[in-house]
Amino acid sequence: MQTDFFLFLLLVCYAGATLWQMLVCCGIYARFALYRGEKNRLQEREKNTLLLPFSVIICARNEADNLRRHLPSVLQQDYAGEWEVLVVDDDSSDNSPDVLAALQSVYPRLKYLTLKNKVLKGKKYALEQGILSASNEYLLLTDADCAPVGNKWLACMAELFTSKSDTEIVLGFGPMQTTTGMLNRWIRFETAHTALQYFSFALAGMPYMGVGRNLAFTKQTFERVGGFAEHRHIPSGDDDLLVNAAANSHNTVICLYPGSFMYSAGKTNWSEWLAQKRRHLGASTVYRPLHKWLLAAIGLSLVFHYFFLFLLLVTVQYAVPALLLYFVRQVMLHFLYKRVFTLLQCRDLLWYTPLMDAGMAIYTGIVVPWFLWVKRSDMGWK
Repeated sequence: MQTDFFLFLLLVCYAGATLWQMLVCCGIYARFALYRGEKNRLQEREKNTLLLPFSVIICARNEADNLRRHLPSVLQQDYAGEWEVLVVDDDSSDNSPDVLAALQSVYPRLKYLTLKNKVLKGKKYALEQGILSASNEYLLLTDADCAPVGNKWLACMAELFTSKSDTEIVLGFGPMQTTTGMLNRWIRFETAHTALQYFSFALAGMPYMGVGRNLAFTKQTFERVGGFAEHRHIPSGDDDLLVNAAANSHNTVICLYPGSFMYSAGKTNWSEWLAQKRRHLGASTVYRPLHKWLLAAIGLSLVFHYFFLFLLLVTVQYAVPALLLYFVRQVMLHFLYKRVFTLLQCRDLLWYTPLMDAGMAIYTGIVVPWFLWVKRSDMGWK
């Protein structure tokens, strides 16, 4: 009798976790999946749009090769307004200054700032100096290892500031380049899943993060929240913690113009990717309480969905209803990700969704808690 009650309780817990996952899909993620996106009428709209002055800011440390490879595509943007590109050379020990000087001779709008004898470690100080040195009110961030999909990236992001009069923050998408192998598929899926979350929350009126490789905001917004003063001690978070502090339902929009994507090369081995995620996770611990609780509830329900499913399949008695709920959710995920991957231009990942979704549960249930439990003492630049 006790065994039967325990198994029934297990089924109830599994059903609760699964139904919560489905509720999140319908109530939050569907906002992004059903988002029609901006119609690609940028050229026509530019004629009647106030062309805002922009400063594109790139912080780079020992990125000479990436600057040589990717910076020209940023400098060749087709934008009729006033704009500049400011590279902050963060105490590089390679030949980055030579590369920047050579590029400046070809592209006069390029400016660069060299930092030596830094007061504080980490990227935040470099970015703060770049923001203070920027000539224009509107700021667009990216990284040295990123390349825009085309020459309309700046125009696409700039146009969104005119969509609403109170817009102060524009969240863009920074996908990973497509290569071969399971690691690349996993990184691209995890990147798309993260975008699904922050875009959906923004559309639901609860923006909580953005990615620094494709993020725009006003200098006034940065100054209003005190810059990075509240979280200067945390190595990561130069992008998401700024958005978490400054964004609200009125001043934040998302940009999904096909020409607005900023591509980045993903990590080439698992250890590098895990080290990167470990740095990024440190910022999430100081999100606003509502955001932390919602994200934790979503993550834990995914972990419990698979954990209780495994237990029910092992015990056999309630395997059939458990599998039925599992397949219902998988069908829902298929249609959700079919639309999401279309918007994010990574439809080749669709048929990997069941495997990647299970992998996300393992990552959330094991890797994330371990990283949050084991504290780091270093101040990694990225």
